[in-house]
Amino acid sequence: MEEKGIKLAGTLLGPVSVAILETKEGYLVLPVGSLLPGSEAVLRRIESDRVVLALKDESLEIVLDSMQAGGGQ
Repeated sequence: MEEKGIKLAGTLLGPVSVAILETKEGYLVLPVGSLLPGSEAVLRRIESDRVVLALKDESLEIVLDSMQAGGGQ
């Protein structure tokens, strides 16, 4: 994920929750259960301040930066 420069920019929770991911190429808006473009990683879970990506038996949690969320002012 580091080589793609993926960061969590935000989440929207609801009947169909989505994650807003920032990449080197721009932003992605992905619903839970979708594949990350250019990889086999699946967006497994979306919470208010984090997402969990899964690839086979491995998982990676990406946490929203508190500065982005307005907590570091």
